[in-house]
Amino acid sequence: MSYYRRTRNSPETDINILLLGQTGVGKTTFINAFINYLWYNTLDDALNHDLKVLIPSAFAVTNSETFESTKVLVGNPDSNESSETEGESSTQACRSYIFPVGNRIIRLIDGPGVGDTRNVDHEARNFEHILRYINQYEHLNGICIFLKPDEQRLNIYFRYCIKELLRHLHISAKDNIMFVFTNSRAAFFRPGATTNLLKVLLRELREKAGVEVPFSKENTFMFDSESFRYLAVCKQGLTFLDNEKKTYSDSWNKSVEEYGRLLTRIVQCDLHAVQDTLSLNEAQILIHKLSRPVAEIVTLIEENILLAKHYKEKIINQQTSQTSNRIPQKTGTFIPLRERLTVCVNDKCTEMINVRGEQRVNYNSNCHVGCSLHRVVQECIGHPVIRGCRALKKTGFCKKCGCEWTKHMHITYKYERNLDYVTLDNDRVETPQSVMDLIDKRISDLRKEEAVIRNICVKLCHFLKAYSITTYNDDMIEYLRHHINEEKRKQTAGTDNLEVIHGLEKMIDDYNKEMMLYTNSIAAKDDSNASERFDNTVRISEIYDLVQKLYELPINGKFIQDQVERMKQGRTQAATTDEIHVDLPTNSNSPQILLTLRNIVNHKK
Repeated sequence: MSYYRRTRNSPETDINILLLGQTGVGKTTFINAFINYLWYNTLDDALNHDLKVLIPSAFAVTNSETFESTKVLVGNPDSNESSETEGESSTQACRSYIFPVGNRIIRLIDGPGVGDTRNVDHEARNFEHILRYINQYEHLNGICIFLKPDEQRLNIYFRYCIKELLRHLHISAKDNIMFVFTNSRAAFFRPGATTNLLKVLLRELREKAGVEVPFSKENTFMFDSESFRYLAVCKQGLTFLDNEKKTYSDSWNKSVEEYGRLLTRIVQCDLHAVQDTLSLNEAQILIHKLSRPVAEIVTLIEENILLAKHYKEKIINQQTSQTSNRIPQKTGTFIPLRERLTVCVNDKCTEMINVRGEQRVNYNSNCHVGCSLHRVVQECIGHPVIRGCRALKKTGFCKKCGCEWTKHMHITYKYERNLDYVTLDNDRVETPQSVMDLIDKRISDLRKEEAVIRNICVKLCHFLKAYSITTYNDDMIEYLRHHINEEKRKQTAGTDNLEVIHGLEKMIDDYNKEMMLYTNSIAAKDDSNASERFDNTVRISEIYDLVQKLYELPINGKFIQDQVERMKQGRTQAATTDEIHVDLPTNSNSPQILLTLRNIVNHKK
């Protein structure tokens, strides 16, 4: 097993399969069993060789004679897997496992369980994390929803696994849904009591939302991966299950057969495009990505307005010997980081530095270099998930700088503002009055762009509030407050930027007022069913139109667009470095299931 970085140029041939399931449904065992099926033909073969473990896990097994319980641990401890706390999702964050089969790869995308016992908000954050994670891939081939045959209730789980999935991806994803039943030996490899529950919920979905999710033998698969646990028990020298070996061997053979049927069905499905589609998930992620660039551009606008005013004052006061239509203005530079960083923004962990005559805030405390935490929203100060960072995990206070987690953020790039000169209207005669007129126009244009940005962001924010799974916090306001704090520190160090501070404070005030007006203006429109609506294409199309208007702003639009695109690239590259590549047999003695799967994936529809 090794870490894998994509080198191929044809990701459309990848077979991407998302695994969704309640906590404890058996996704981890499903993946661990899968690699053993690909290495060994039979249970006897596996007993005579090393146990293959991709994901560390723990389970208890009871001796039927003495009723003594023994805890069995498999695999090496992993910070991404929690196997100690009963009822909590074992998998803490999404991770992909890549199996090279034939001339393609099968990517199993595993994520935290939903139905976690901690609280509903935690469950919602888990699902939001899953949606963000899969957005790095161009498509999904299959969406496997894991169930047990004897489920007593499905309401909460069904909401996240089917309702929220279809609402945030696209309604067409319904055709890629597979129902995977685990622990099905006890139900004679049939769906059991869960069938009626599932039929009722799917019927309600059809009647209320007009969404028909298939549920038939063709997209339903019965597994029992207890043979993997049997192997684990035997490898630890425990013998009290020996008389049940035939039962587990039969389960092994039945599950191997179902893997072939499952993959055959998945490769026959049309690809479900994740990126570049009018999906709610893509729109929400795009808006989140805009928060930091927009706040930085607004700060840049305020600084450029101040620079233009100062230059005009010099002309009025005849402090410049040469009147020129080349005026000083700042531009922003996006600097991607080689590794993701957890940094502290607290005053004591930053310092003011002078770079080419300009005061800048420098983060001194790189609290965790190369932080691989996935669920945290990048470039967001005090995001709740950042508490999972290794530097903050135990107490909520940083082991390196001592500050509270609320003062930390995850960053993937730095943004520097540099002084430059912009030529205004070359066709005009350069007289003091003409240059001052050009400066006034420049200031007016910057103010207009600022107003457009504010108006658009109000609408984007309202969209997020209406459709967000979790409680929505306005990232852009938080970034503006962060920039105000930085500007105040620059002011303390001697920078003349009072107007910039006032401008940013006014931006927040105007933004809040516009948000209230906008919210009230659409209150009469019944948007109360937004959280239950599946076909949001019109609303999403409007969001993309608004974002495009941002990109088309004459002065700052290109800077915003370039920054968002660079952020997309950086995050995709960072995420793919964590994919785990699984080594499989390559010789002629490969197990029959591996040979079968090669034929399946190499076969064109």
